[in-house]
Amino acid sequence: MNSIWYGEKPYYSIQDIKDRILNADTEQDILFHLIDLFKLGDFTQKPLLFQLMNHTKNESVLNLCIRIFCSVCNHDDLLDPSNLRFLESANVEVINTFASAAVTSLSVEIVPYLLALLEEWDEIDETSIILRDSIDFYTDFEEELGEDATLEDIGQYYLEYRDDHDIGMYYYNLNFVFPGDLAKKMIERVLIAASTQQALELELIPSLLSVWSGKKVPGDYYTRINEKNYKNFITYVEDLSKKEWKRGVKYFYGYEC
Repeated sequence: MNSIWYGEKPYYSIQDIKDRILNADTEQDILFHLIDLFKLGDFTQKPLLFQLMNHTKNESVLNLCIRIFCSVCNHDDLLDPSNLRFLESANVEVINTFASAAVTSLSVEIVPYLLALLEEWDEIDETSIILRDSIDFYTDFEEELGEDATLEDIGQYYLEYRDDHDIGMYYYNLNFVFPGDLAKKMIERVLIAASTQQALELELIPSLLSVWSGKKVPGDYYTRINEKNYKNFITYVEDLSKKEWKRGVKYFYGYEC
């Protein structure tokens, strides 16, 4: 499942999905059914996701588990370290996946895991960059400390950040997350790109909007914007604005996580 979202909502009922989970033959089938369940706003089976994520030996299943975990987890899920035991023995590819997906959790409670991983993986250049970028997404430490800041300084900066922010809320680049803010950024980019028929060149925002709403943004990073398809983005945002969204709240397919 390599996409900016997790596909359309299923047409069958919650009970049908739970029955399919019970009768599933493979880890992949269980995971796909769990995702369908979450799309319908039933998050009661998240413990099964945690169990699968921590026990699977299939790296493809694990990587998708990590993605969906970050999309549906709440603060309490992150405060329980047993939910992320797989990190203790993960290889560099899995660590990179987790570090990249961490920004989609929108919770500052994920930062301590990133700091712990940075302590272990700071010597691996690519992994260190991904981890630092994700920490910076939540704290903006590079603005104050510089990109070569020490782990100790970043950790102290994070503690001060926690004291100054409402950690019960969800954040996008230091601000309470809100679909309208991201939709505005996307439209601004669409209008600029349309004037010269450039590609959209946005990755995270279209993905977040698609996952939050359950309605796929009509394009991705590589979509070339022109005078015809730019109107699809405007229609998308207009439809998005018809739903009542709460600032600082995290959503999955239109449901509060």
